[in-house]
Formats: sequence, C-alpha cells, structure tokens
Amino acid sequence: MGENKKIELVVGEILNRLPSDFALVTLLREKGGTRCLPVLVGPLEAQAIAVSLYNHKMPRPGIYDLYINTLKSFDGTLVEVDIYRIKGGIFFSYIYIERDGNVSYVDSRTSDALALAVRTGIPVYIDEDLLERNCVRLESNGAYSLPIATASTKVLKEAMAQAVANENYEFAARLRDEINSRSRNDETDSDLI
Repeated sequence: MGENKKIELVVGEILNRLPSDFALVTLLREKGGTRCLPVLVGPLEAQAIAVSLYNHKMPRPGIYDLYINTLKSFDGTLVEVDIYRIKGGIFFSYIYIERDGNVSYVDSRTSDALALAVRTGIPVYIDEDLLERNCVRLESNGAYSLPIATASTKVLKEAMAQAVANENYEFAARLRDEINSRSRNDETDSDLI
C-alpha cells in the first residue's frame, strides 16, 4: 500500500463537465483539508455514484450491489480504495478486500472503485505527493484555486470548465492562458484533450 503519507478523500459532489455530455466530474475532497481531486467519470458510473451519494433507493440491485452481495456471500469485505497513479488524465486504483484475515487487492477503474466506496462507506486514499501534483484547492468562498505551475493540463481544463459554469470568467481566463501557453510550448503534450 505504498510508502508515502496517505490522504483520505471523500466523494464531495458530481459536477457537469462542459461542453461534453459524455463525461461528468466527481469531485473528491481531502478529508479535513482544502484540496480537491476532479475525476472524470462516464454517465453510468456517475449515476451509480449519485444513487448512493444522494441516498436514492433503487427497486432492484444494480451491478455494484451485485458485486458487494457476491463478495459478502464468500465472506469477503471491502476495506479501502487506493488511487495509486494518474497518467494522462487516467486514474488507476486498487480495491482492497479482506477475507479470512487476509487482505488482497484488485485493479479497478477509479469510477467503479468510487461507486463501491460510496455504497459501502470504505475510505478512499491517495498518496500525498500524487494529490499535491493533481489537486484543485478549495478556497473559503467556495472558489477553486490551483497550483497552476504544477497542475496537469487535464486538471486545468476541468477547473476552467467549472470556473465558466460558476461565471468566474477572470479565473477561467487565467487558466485558458496557462493551457494555451503549454500547448504552444509542447505540441505533443499527452495531457491535452
């Protein structure tokens, strides 16, 4: 489970991503802190997260409920989610499972891991340095503040979309300028969408 300090994240909310209808942003917030991690998720995964996050009742079990119930029938318990890597805007996670006193893990899409975490209440962790490199900062007035020099282009684009949605055009313009500067400096930037 890594050597660096682990930071616990909680699923804060699901945000619309502009201008795409094919992806939403799940905002993970640092527990007891001001850093946030925007994670792109598909509409089906966002719906699965929202069902539990906002306490909606479904008439029949969904796929994530099936996974949890199957695991329980084999005396397994979900322990935690660990976001262990972010590369080119793609998140990589492990789901840790305990059975008969033994803990093992499986590789998972982060969106699926979050849907399971919200349903079961297990913690979501990330290494301190990974969070710091990819975070958005939440200020006391509810606005987002970025370490622009260290944030990935993908994170900058998501923050810009949110700033436009919140009509914070001055901040959106600063982010746009940074994104444009990066694309001029490195046309092969793998973070560009």
